[in-house]
Order: sequence, then structure tokens, then C-alpha cells
Amino acid sequence: MSLLYPRLLRARAKELAEEYRTLDLASLTARWSAYDDSAVYVATGGARVQPDQLTELRQTVLDLAERSGYPNPPTQDQKTTFDLTLAETLHRNMQLAPAEAAAGDVWAFLALILLPDVAHWRYPKPPGDRVRGSDLTRHVFGRLWWRAQLVHAPEDASPYGALKVLGESAFDQIYARRSALGGSSHLIKSILRVWNNLDLAGLTERNVLREFLKRLLRLAPFVLFDGLDDDALDEELTAVAYETIAGILSNAGATDREAAERARKATARCAPGSLSTPAEPAGSAFGEWLVDALIRTGVTRERLATKLGVTPAAVSAWLNGRSNPREPLKRDIAVVLGMAPPSESRSE
Repeated sequence: MSLLYPRLLRARAKELAEEYRTLDLASLTARWSAYDDSAVYVATGGARVQPDQLTELRQTVLDLAERSGYPNPPTQDQKTTFDLTLAETLHRNMQLAPAEAAAGDVWAFLALILLPDVAHWRYPKPPGDRVRGSDLTRHVFGRLWWRAQLVHAPEDASPYGALKVLGESAFDQIYARRSALGGSSHLIKSILRVWNNLDLAGLTERNVLREFLKRLLRLAPFVLFDGLDDDALDEELTAVAYETIAGILSNAGATDREAAERARKATARCAPGSLSTPAEPAGSAFGEWLVDALIRTGVTRERLATKLGVTPAAVSAWLNGRSNPREPLKRDIAVVLGMAPPSESRSE
């Protein structure tokens, strides 16, 4: 059963956020409580969390903070360890429904009433959005619950293992676009699977992710991501990653062939079923020709798929050398692109 948490009214949250910026940790510790006169609950949606449960939650979070140096200022490594551990702990223990977790007032109560000392230890003299819940991508606790929610895979041996795939700023990029991406945890988990197997040596991860998400958003109106199984979705996102990397390198001055080769190397480990040792490509000659042809003609993977009546994932498999189209389809491709395919490519 999900629990309902007290919500700190905005005027009260603003008042406390300003007042607390001038207090030291000892004073803040003296101010914590499991109750506040201005706190309210929504009428329905679960059972109200009890004061003893809130007290237990506080002690659990405080224990984690102490392992990371509390009350002394934490190092960067201690901050990272605390955040990753706390993300899993909050998600496991709070019994929050996503609708409840989307309410900033809930997180304002945690940061300003239940755990003001821990919140201000993690972010000394914090700006308002770190404690008031006005921006959940920035909130000291709310952002961590949502990171865990986005990656949680209960069927896996390590349900929260993907928390370590991306850093905080990368998760912020994904979380900020969750509405446009349909809020799909299925899609988010696929992004993390693909991302975990990309070879981004020599590239800036933040820039690649930003461009990757832009391309994904353009694709979103045409692809029902939740309708694809894991392998098909991973295939789709691998193709988006390939195009992203090739595009970034081309814009940076690489030749078309250099960009295509680097993009192929970057995504070689992302194919479903070959995450450890990539198999030899089945039709690399045709794949190389098709990459060149798309770049030269300016035809996108999606447009070619539409013209041929196939899925973008099928085109991706040709581009990455995992399969080849049969001869009749090769002729159709040649017509669409106005270029003859290599005669030595074998079909499958």
C-alpha cells in the first residue's frame, strides 16, 4: 500500500527556507520534527504515514549521512556515495506512489521539517529550489527518489544498479524531458541499457546525451516506445545513438566515412544479445554503402523506413551490419536513394 506524506504549505516552506539559511547544523537539528501545524494531507490515495514511521525514516537517512562524514563537510566522493545510497533507500522505504512523489510540497516537508539538518549539510545555505520542492530536478531529496524511480528494475538481480550509469546532470536532462517522452520507465531503462554499452571515448557525454535526446524527441510522435519489446527498443535507440554520434563528428569536421566508422565503433556493443563480445557483422559492405548513401543524399533512417514500408529498426540493422535486405528490397533502396548498391553484398 502506498503512503501519503504531509505536505508543507508553500508560504511556510518559503519562510523556513529563508530562516534556515542563517542557522548552523546544531540549531537545525534542534528544529527537526515529525509534525508541523501547517502541514496538510491529500484526502485519498493511501494511508497516512505515521509519526513513528517518519522518525524511523529520519534515523535511516541520518545514519547514511553519518557514513558519509556528517556532520563534517562531505568530500565529492562522499556526496556521490550518499546520493546513490539515499536514492535507493528513499525509493525502497517511503512507499510513495509517483503521483504523490510528484508533489513538491511533500519534499519540502522532508527537507524543512523532518530532515533540515541533513538537507543543509548536503547543500549548505541552499537556494530555495534545493529545499522547497519548486523544482524536483534540484531538490535535495526529491531528485534522488525520481532517479531511483526511473531506473528501478524489480526483475533484475540488482534492481537499482542502473543508478550508476549516468551522473546527476545526465539524469536531469532525461527527467526534464520525461513528459515529452511519455514518462515511460520502459523507455528510460532502454536508454540506460544502451548508454551503458556505448563507447564514448573522446566524446563529451553531456553533449552526446543532449543531442541524443533531441533526436529521440523528434522520433517520439512516430514510434510507440512502450509497444516495443526490450530488444526492439534497444535496437531503435542504438540507431538513434549511432546517428547522434555520426552527426556530432560530422559537424566537428570529420569526413562522412570517419564519422560513420566512429559511430559504428561506439555502438558496436549495444546490439541485443551481444553486449559482451560483438559478433562479426553479417553484411558490412552493404552497411557501409548504406551509411554513405544516407549521408550523401540527406535521407534519414526514418524517411527511408517509411518509403520502404519497414521499421526504422530494420534500417538500423542494415546500417550496423547485423543483417542485409534481400535483393528486391535492395533494388527499392537504390530507387529511393538514386544510387546503385554494391553488387558483392550478399542478402539474408
